[in-house]
Amino acid sequence: MSFSYDVKEELSRQPSNNCCQKAELAALVRMAGTIKIIGGQKKVLLQVQTVHPPTARRVYKLLRKTFLSPIQIAVKRNNFLKDKSLYIISIDTIHCRKLLEELGIISKKEDTEHKKAAMNLNLIKKKCCKRAFLRGAFLGGGSVSNPKGPYHMEFVTQDDDMAQTLIKIIDYFGLKSNIAERKTNYMIYLKDGDHISDILGLMGAHNNLLKYEDVRVLKDMRNSVNRIVNCETANLNKIIDASVRQIASINYFKENNIFDKLPEKLKQIAELRLQYPDLSLKELGQMMDPVLGKSGVSYRLKKIEDLALKSQSMKGE
Repeated sequence: MSFSYDVKEELSRQPSNNCCQKAELAALVRMAGTIKIIGGQKKVLLQVQTVHPPTARRVYKLLRKTFLSPIQIAVKRNNFLKDKSLYIISIDTIHCRKLLEELGIISKKEDTEHKKAAMNLNLIKKKCCKRAFLRGAFLGGGSVSNPKGPYHMEFVTQDDDMAQTLIKIIDYFGLKSNIAERKTNYMIYLKDGDHISDILGLMGAHNNLLKYEDVRVLKDMRNSVNRIVNCETANLNKIIDASVRQIASINYFKENNIFDKLPEKLKQIAELRLQYPDLSLKELGQMMDPVLGKSGVSYRLKKIEDLALKSQSMKGE
């Protein structure tokens, strides 16, 4: 199973306060529900469809706690969903309308029975209810990528009001989200690993939060080691390139029998460079008597290179 599925499995088993159950159910219905009003304004059909068993289980559990009438569950196969089962939870009694009005899903006004109601903000006044709302939104239309890859969490909804409410709740907890419009859908997403961890904790997915952080720590350690290795490799390549140039300049003087014409200080560092081609400037300086600093060694070797280039230029080489 995917990491996202594991998170939903854990969330579906989370206990919730009485005040939070309607907030979570409202988010679930807005994300994954379909509502039809049949026979005028009296009979309402509510269906919640999902391919995730944890989500279906959670919807059924919440409906049983907040709604006393019979709940129907159907399971269908759908070839378009790669042979996954489609779970359909349905309620079509006359009392269903009252529940949906309380959840802020449909309007109580007689002349707006075919319109969705504005979000019922009374359901998410408390901090715990905001967390429950996030949990319901994730179960109904959310996903999170495996932390081994790029960090990504998203909530997908067709409801603009729902999208804006999610952004405000995420912002309430001091976290940053973005929104993108995809045809008829709104996608609220997060890319920051720390913020995704915080959302997992807020929703109550504590076990998967620990797994997420374990992977992140190992990933960050590997990245850190790779950066160090790359940096050291780059520095080593610089040392080797400089050493090759310096040795070529020194050999030029020796091959043309003009090495002895160099000043004693330059000859001293030149002999050390020939003897120890792999040493850094600092290490070469420590072998001098008296000890010479890195900048001093660099200056003398650069002087040798400049003199060699000047001599070659004068000879037309």
